[in-house]
Amino acid sequence: MNLLLNELKIFSRENFWVYIILLIALTIVYITWKWNIIEIILLFFANFLWNIFIMVMQKNYTDWNNKIWSIYQITSNVIFTWVSLYWYIYLDQAQYIVWQLAYILASVKNLVFFNFDKELKILNEKSFIPLNLLLFVIFIKYFGVEFYSILQAVWFCLITTWLVSIIDKNRYWLNVVWIWFLTFWSLLWVISSFNLWNLDWIALWYFALTWTVFIYYLKLIKKYI
Repeated sequence: MNLLLNELKIFSRENFWVYIILLIALTIVYITWKWNIIEIILLFFANFLWNIFIMVMQKNYTDWNNKIWSIYQITSNVIFTWVSLYWYIYLDQAQYIVWQLAYILASVKNLVFFNFDKELKILNEKSFIPLNLLLFVIFIKYFGVEFYSILQAVWFCLITTWLVSIIDKNRYWLNVVWIWFLTFWSLLWVISSFNLWNLDWIALWYFALTWTVFIYYLKLIKKYI
């Protein structure tokens, strides 16, 4: 716990601008939508922690601090699993919870390997093929055969397979594209809801926070070219 707190302190000092964006986004949410403010704060804070942990994970991954980044990876996945469950139960949004099983398994493998020197050989790119095929079918059955849903499903299959199979700069580039993908589509939804005079606060804070992650990844791009 002390290690995590120390890492968060270092990150906060070097990336204070993230908190400014948090306050701005939360203010916009509060004045543009009638909602339970406690619910908004709790969900915003959970998603904020998830994004912070991803950025700290990437920082330690870049510095080859394998034990630390593997801890942040599984922690961020646990947080996002809870947020995804809320979205599914209360908001009927299942696009994120479907693939959390693959993300959790990949993070468990890294955690065990780097912190306990044991390799879970059963978790590999070959075993993830049938798992991702199953998740793909579930995803398409829920959302239908549409270009966006198929593109999103294929991308989730690719990134979860990479996470469990390799540790190199390809992970960085896949994450960059993935974060850009999430940011871009969240922005489109914010614009669409704004044009209808019904601003979607969920899409707004999701865009604001993933945008901060995207900016942070771009700051590291020189190390991966």
